[in-house]
Amino acid sequence: MKILFIGDIFGNVGRRVLAERLPVLTREHAIDICVGNGENVSGGRGMTKNLFRKLRKYGLDVITGGNHSFSVDDNDYSFMEEPISLRPLNFPPANLGHGSTLFTLEDGRTIGVVNLMGRTFMHESLDCPFRLGLAAINELREQTPIILVDFHAEASSEKAALAHYVDGLASAVIGTHTHVQTADERILPKGTAFITDAGMTGPERSIIGMKPEGVIKKYLLQTYVRYEPSEDGAMINGVIIEVDDESGKALSITRLFERVTLIQN
Repeated sequence: MKILFIGDIFGNVGRRVLAERLPVLTREHAIDICVGNGENVSGGRGMTKNLFRKLRKYGLDVITGGNHSFSVDDNDYSFMEEPISLRPLNFPPANLGHGSTLFTLEDGRTIGVVNLMGRTFMHESLDCPFRLGLAAINELREQTPIILVDFHAEASSEKAALAHYVDGLASAVIGTHTHVQTADERILPKGTAFITDAGMTGPERSIIGMKPEGVIKKYLLQTYVRYEPSEDGAMINGVIIEVDDESGKALSITRLFERVTLIQN
């Protein structure tokens, strides 16, 4: 199975990049399933029902989330109940939605997807992503050998620790959240593909998606500044993972990075 994972899709630019490039990439690389992190798709914070539908239309099969999964005020979050729309599994269970799913391809093959969030430098009161993640992986392994984990976390060490913890049980552990693609993609000793961060699909000339002026002002003045999404430059970041259908072990992991010239509206 060939899996395309798209790094954090950010705002309008990220959506436009996805609309233009995802069908082409899927065809060129003979991709079987596309998974993407959509927690920043609405102006850099959160996702709406309409944007969830658009991401599906563009070609994403499963959409994962993170700390901004519920960041849009007065939003209709009914789409979070869809099996292919995930929020972090270790959020309090009273939240809408779920943190893992079993997806069936048209040819009958299946893949489990788990969405977790880190605690270090983030929400330290969350339930343990290691224990909950392992339990979810083991449960899914009763139905499929292929398991993909989106670990939405700040600390590189926490991401690497989780990947080693589930090495040989998950097919891939893909880090998200920092919006900066790392150059450490590898396959761990027992067969799990890992990268610390898949990067961001959105405006390249930005500070992790936002216009630089506001971020610089925040650092200089140390006061609240309302950040504005950048519209400058466009890129797509992600990884392509090839997995053995029988064993669920990763055969390869390849970084995807493209600068994109968007078609004018």
